Amino acid sequence: MELKTALDNLNHWATVKPDEPWLVDLKGGEEQPITWAEAKAEIEAVAAALAHRLPGTGRKAALLSRNRAHWILADLAILRSGHMTVPVFTTMRPDTFRYVLDFSDTELLFLGEATNWELVKPMVPDHVTIVTLPGVPESEGNVTWDALVQEGKGLPIPNMPDRNEPATVIFTSGTTGKPKGVMHSLQTLAEATYGLTVNSDTEEGWRFFSYLPLAHLAERLIIELHCLASGGVITFNEGLESFTDDLRAAKSDYFFGVPRIWEKLVQGVLAGVGGDAAALKAMLTGENAELVAAGIREKLGFGSVRQLVSTSAPTPPVIKEWFNLFGLEFLDGYGQTEILPITTTPKGCEKRGSVGRPSAGIEVRITDEGELIARGPGCSLGYYKAPDKTAETFRDGWVYTGDRAEIDEDGYVTLKGRVKETFKTAKGKYVAPGPIETQFLQSDLIEQAVIVGHGLPQPVLLIVASPHGQALPPKAFEADMRQLIADINAEQEHHAQIGAVILAAEPWTIENGVLTHTMKIRRDRILDRFGAEIEDAASYIGSGHDLHFRHTGL
Repeated sequence: MELKTALDNLNHWATVKPDEPWLVDLKGGEEQPITWAEAKAEIEAVAAALAHRLPGTGRKAALLSRNRAHWILADLAILRSGHMTVPVFTTMRPDTFRYVLDFSDTELLFLGEATNWELVKPMVPDHVTIVTLPGVPESEGNVTWDALVQEGKGLPIPNMPDRNEPATVIFTSGTTGKPKGVMHSLQTLAEATYGLTVNSDTEEGWRFFSYLPLAHLAERLIIELHCLASGGVITFNEGLESFTDDLRAAKSDYFFGVPRIWEKLVQGVLAGVGGDAAALKAMLTGENAELVAAGIREKLGFGSVRQLVSTSAPTPPVIKEWFNLFGLEFLDGYGQTEILPITTTPKGCEKRGSVGRPSAGIEVRITDEGELIARGPGCSLGYYKAPDKTAETFRDGWVYTGDRAEIDEDGYVTLKGRVKETFKTAKGKYVAPGPIETQFLQSDLIEQAVIVGHGLPQPVLLIVASPHGQALPPKAFEADMRQLIADINAEQEHHAQIGAVILAAEPWTIENGVLTHTMKIRRDRILDRFGAEIEDAASYIGSGHDLHFRHTGL
């Protein structure tokens, strides 16, 4: 399928609407726009400078920055030069950062504003050239972006790169070991973008808002590449404290989020009415319902939004119900760095708990082991320098997702957790913890939750209390937790019922090594840190007592 690549789209819009804004940074609420023509000129100049400094093709340039216009400019300059972009997260720990740069053979690093720079700076190999983006002191690098622009203006623009060659290496979160580098070409990214625009009924000129990490392929596809395909405008969030004001300024038609974002937004609306959910629901179903809903949409910054898209996990039904009352409909989607999009929810055709039906051109199946496999457009080229891992995941044209799932008679996919997270209890019964964890995370008592149970009499729930839970008196919190566990246990088969709960005193974070740089929980670290407590809980369960509730440290 011959589709327009990101670079083709850039050329098209810079010709059709050269003087219209494309990328908009915000500073103190003031817009700093970059037009299509200005962007193209800078991208091509930097591409020429890169081609001169790094002869040949396929060499690696890393990109470390929070979401800003120059993240996208640098990304496209690397691609236009025929080299490969290696995005790195502003949340990466130093050891992971060094591993990614070394393993990917990075030779140049574009450095923007990054909260982890002081931590990772000592990890940059001596041979790596650091290019500082606007907003970063020149002293932090070897050459500035503006200097590269000037340098490239006197050099020939390189030929357009081969669309089928690797163009980027995106490193996974590394929840079960070292991060793997997923390779995509301009062609596979174009296929993924096409699937997204078809599923979204994307219209020309849509406005987008960028705030989730562009280093993650989801934001890069759903915002950067999506906007390039539609000739729209991207406004970048300046910071957390100005999020709602920035979103209002963006006048976004399309908003991409993840379940935790939606939950926090609903909590904010409820806080505005003193936490009285019944009163809010009454207002949203009364005679002035539309006026109340419009006020809430405006307060959230969604006054202009026409489409909400959620990925990473199914959005809890209770959260969707609130947004429906606000007059906003969700489209759930599902994909992986290895292949995306895999499924989307058709407009007006939602099934509770599912992540939708296969996207355009995608075929899905369930293996005898219960694993979801997929094939079709948007499939990556495999893992960088890891033929053994590539052979495990990519087999006979299928991508083995590692997700347990079910497909109903209408083709809707429901995720049931990760295959490798499934464990067997001492009773010889298998438990998939993901769906049960999701149920617990819908409670306002809990911020983080993990269920373990390999070889145990019954599963053990480990939790971090939410701010609401922490504000309760300890006895009240424990009583509410016991009731919540009893309610959820009643819905599970006996072997999957929680037998003990361990309450951690501190959150699980990137800094203490429990979360990856993409905010995923590393279960091996949970088992290491709470091994003694889990073993103690297991012996308590085995003694026949009621639910064991234990407070502990980190």
